[in-house]
Amino acid sequence: MSDFLKQFEGASYHSEGELPAEQTGHGIESAEHTAKKDEQYHKRTIIRWAIIAGTMTLLCISAFLIFRMANQVTVKNFTGTPIADAKTWGLTNRISLNEKAEFSVDYDEGVIISQDRETNSPLQKGSVIGLVVSKGSDPDELINLPDFTTMTTAEIRIWKQDVKALNANINEIFDNKIAAGQFVRKEFTDNAITGDTYTRKDGLLIYMSKGKEVFEKNIVVPDFTNKSKDELQSWAQEQDIQVTYKEAASDSVPLDCVVSQSRAPGKKLAKQDSMSVTLSLGKSVTVPNFATIPAEEAAEVPGLQVRILKRYSSKVAYGKRISQSEPAGKKLVGETPQVTVTYSLGRPYIDNLTGESQGTLPEYFYNFTSRGTSISYTITKVKSSEPKGTIVGMSPYGQFVGLKANIRISVSRGK
Repeated sequence: MSDFLKQFEGASYHSEGELPAEQTGHGIESAEHTAKKDEQYHKRTIIRWAIIAGTMTLLCISAFLIFRMANQVTVKNFTGTPIADAKTWGLTNRISLNEKAEFSVDYDEGVIISQDRETNSPLQKGSVIGLVVSKGSDPDELINLPDFTTMTTAEIRIWKQDVKALNANINEIFDNKIAAGQFVRKEFTDNAITGDTYTRKDGLLIYMSKGKEVFEKNIVVPDFTNKSKDELQSWAQEQDIQVTYKEAASDSVPLDCVVSQSRAPGKKLAKQDSMSVTLSLGKSVTVPNFATIPAEEAAEVPGLQVRILKRYSSKVAYGKRISQSEPAGKKLVGETPQVTVTYSLGRPYIDNLTGESQGTLPEYFYNFTSRGTSISYTITKVKSSEPKGTIVGMSPYGQFVGLKANIRISVSRGK
């Protein structure tokens, strides 16, 4: 362009077919010459200034665009991101944030819900962008509790997340009766709370079953033979083993010590497993046949405490055994087991009580009724020269009677 302008600047008028004046000499003019006007000069001048103006305009526009591009940023999509990220972006790009807080169950606290500028749109530095920021879920909002009995553990976790019931805690526990993943029970942390008044801020414990607990078989069973019951119970309680007890006589194992066990020594059990144990009742004593032992010798049977009773009998002869509380041949255990043996007194015999006082009658007849009879007596008052209250007659007397006899007694009423 500089060469082109120079051509315009060097342009001048000169005679056609003649040299310029400088070349002809100073002060010497030709005899005659003809002047010709340059018709393109004005046009070239206009073009020159047009080019200059266009160039300047283009430079200004370019400078403006460069400046504008250098002072604007592209808006990011802040929805679903923490407000801290937007603040960092704003400080870096000299963008101010206009924050508005709202409750939301879809966004956690401090997360941006929406923005008033479109994503990827240009934004000049120094501008303001409006953001709606979540305050989290409304703690005072009523929560409609579902029927947990029909839900699994996974479904309750999804429900908790959907409604943001952050104070509802799921506790998984072992239960031998309820299948794994099924509802066991629920508890509110405050007795004043009900299913109709439950809000998001209230505490709720939901117990779900983990099924039956399965323990590792790592408990070695000791040999409890001849060990005491107390020692066995202490071990069982410490290891959480269920023990059932049986009892049996033993001539070699002391009382209340282990005779045998259902789980062999050295066998491994798991917690809550069970075993049975037979405990000693001590030495046994065989009950004899007291029909062959007289009453005077019955109390001397070794190892037994014999209680001897005597009863009247119309069928069993005097001195013979009527009954015994334990059958012959039975083995009894314990410290001096007791046996009751009843011997016969035969049929009751009524003495002649004539001349005795009426006052002796209760004791006399009690000896009969206390030993298995129903003998009664009837008193008749009669006139007699004997002192008043003296027995003056009776019937029958001086003979054996039945177990249900009635004795008629006459008693003097004096003169």
